[in-house]
Amino acid sequence: MEPGKDRISDLSGYLYRMQKTMIDKMFFIDKIFEPIECIVDFGCANGELIKMLQYFFDEYRYIGYDLSDKMIAEAKKNVPKARFYTDWDSIDADFEHSLLNISSVIHEVYSYCPDEEIELFWHRVFDSGFRYITIRDMMVSEDTERPASEHDLRCVCSHNGFSTQLSDYEGVWGNIRTEKQLIHYLLKYSYTQNWEREVRENYLGLSAERLLKRIPDNYHITYKEHYTLPYIAWQVKRDFGIELKTPTHIKLVLERI
Repeated sequence: MEPGKDRISDLSGYLYRMQKTMIDKMFFIDKIFEPIECIVDFGCANGELIKMLQYFFDEYRYIGYDLSDKMIAEAKKNVPKARFYTDWDSIDADFEHSLLNISSVIHEVYSYCPDEEIELFWHRVFDSGFRYITIRDMMVSEDTERPASEHDLRCVCSHNGFSTQLSDYEGVWGNIRTEKQLIHYLLKYSYTQNWEREVRENYLGLSAERLLKRIPDNYHITYKEHYTLPYIAWQVKRDFGIELKTPTHIKLVLERI
């Protein structure tokens, strides 16, 4: 993906939203047991996750990678003790003794990148020799292609407070008919600060099953959780009266064999 493509209009709002999920993004830190020297945060934005990790676990070296020069400039000010890069090939780290963290990145890769860049992304993830790879992202199962609950659709369509978002969403993605389409809408309807970008971004471009098939034989899963993000479930219940129980997010810890 080219730097600046699909630029975020309200950067401060975008970063604030990211900060609210930091605890969930740190899920991996008590699930790695082999010694590592470095944590590499792929898509580090302004470095806020690195800042929090460094505060509690200063024994590691921290590196952030992001395509955005603006984000990297903010990260360098935010976490001066870490190192940040916009050029992957320039990263100075021993990957064999490092952890690669990929949080809320995969859906953007699949939303904005052509096939060759998607393959380059996976090459960097799986062929660089990282000791651990940790993944957290929005992702649903393939069985969500089933028809959506009629009750849930009525709740969404009859709510006047979000009629503009629903109209915009269906203008981009078509009328909501499946559980996947419904979840996709429920994951994004509240993100009005960068709505022009958010409504077009494909949050669910890769299924959980397809992700698992991408894992090569030299990595094994030491932790897996396919879950409904509690805040999303609470928000949907508050706004629409819907009990959202379908898993919306996935967490993985992969260790190199």
